[in-house]
Amino acid sequence: MKRRQFIQNILLSGAALGYWSSGIPFRFSPSKAEAAEGKTVVKVFQRGGCDGLNMVVPYGEDRYYQLRPTIAIARADSGQNGAALDLNGFFGFHPSMSGLHNLYQQGHLAIMPATHYPNGSRSHFTSQHYIESGRQEENTSGWMNRHMQSHAQGATMRAVSIGNDLVQSLRGDLPVTTLNSFNNVGLSVRDEEEAALLARLQQIYQHPASELANHQLVHQFGTQMLTDIGTLAAIRDTPYQPENGALYPNSGLARQLQLVARIIKADVGLELANVNIGGWDNHSDQGGATGKQANRLDELSSSLSAFYQDMGTRMSDVALLVGTEFGRTSEENGSFGTDHGFASAWMLLSDAVNGGIYGQWPGLEEAQLERGRFLAMSTDYRDIYADILSGFLGNSNTSTVLPGHTHNPIGLF
Repeated sequence: MKRRQFIQNILLSGAALGYWSSGIPFRFSPSKAEAAEGKTVVKVFQRGGCDGLNMVVPYGEDRYYQLRPTIAIARADSGQNGAALDLNGFFGFHPSMSGLHNLYQQGHLAIMPATHYPNGSRSHFTSQHYIESGRQEENTSGWMNRHMQSHAQGATMRAVSIGNDLVQSLRGDLPVTTLNSFNNVGLSVRDEEEAALLARLQQIYQHPASELANHQLVHQFGTQMLTDIGTLAAIRDTPYQPENGALYPNSGLARQLQLVARIIKADVGLELANVNIGGWDNHSDQGGATGKQANRLDELSSSLSAFYQDMGTRMSDVALLVGTEFGRTSEENGSFGTDHGFASAWMLLSDAVNGGIYGQWPGLEEAQLERGRFLAMSTDYRDIYADILSGFLGNSNTSTVLPGHTHNPIGLF
């Protein structure tokens, strides 16, 4: 491991090491005056490879039902229980997605039914790495971190990775804190020891950096770590009640999104966040209108809908991007599931988005499928990123953030 990576790993883990105790001297109190005004992008990563064909159902194509005699979702106009929720007369949402269906009807949701990248990998690790880095090669930095480097902005806490690890999209030369919950803020020592340790760390990290590169890294990442610990502790200790009657479900994704909502509402300048929802790798017993995928889609839809309602008028400055590393085989397998595929459906939720369905539908006939088995792509995920960068975040340096890619505007904003 390189020295830079070693130092970053130590310091970036600081805000998720243990418990922050109230009453110690080192504190930060966020205020509107100190906050950086701007937009927030929240990336919701469906890890495991979501079957987009049963999420955004092409019920208007007969071939879909030939390929999936067991797990297909009934046509929206069939009158059957568990039928697709109509979107435009050809596509429909899975019946578990009523919350997002309502938001689509209100014009707040953009859907890209066939999204991927050229020559896509069917390896979870490789495809996640490419999509989060924004580059189809091994690279240590992520597209979100490169955005921060190319588009400077003053903020107390500009980015956060929700979970146990710093995700690839937020890795890079600028420090970003990981956070699992507000209970895991601070240092895992006793109260009196923590106060003394934090005071000492302040002296060490905030000391002017020398010309040595490793000293500068310690100064940069250590200072940000202490600021983030204080910021998150202040947010945690502020009573919180979801607004506008929002009711978050009791699920992992909902807890992550509510945590993000609290940070956004603290007005500390949060611009980028990443949350995760797993459970999409359904090689067997995937289910149709009910079953494993239906449960995950219900969690996704109800959690996003609750977040949207909680944020209220702030949703004109917030964009939720939902995507996965790849789709599944167009034909169900012998175990009533689906295997690793190619393109899948992505979504973008915001009051600022031009709602609708984007991209030419590739079709499901064998000659239209990628390698005769997988849904072909019509939208490059990097064009979605570039639309967000230029049309929402105000960053015209898309070639710096997404090197080697020429932006083909989609018109999402």
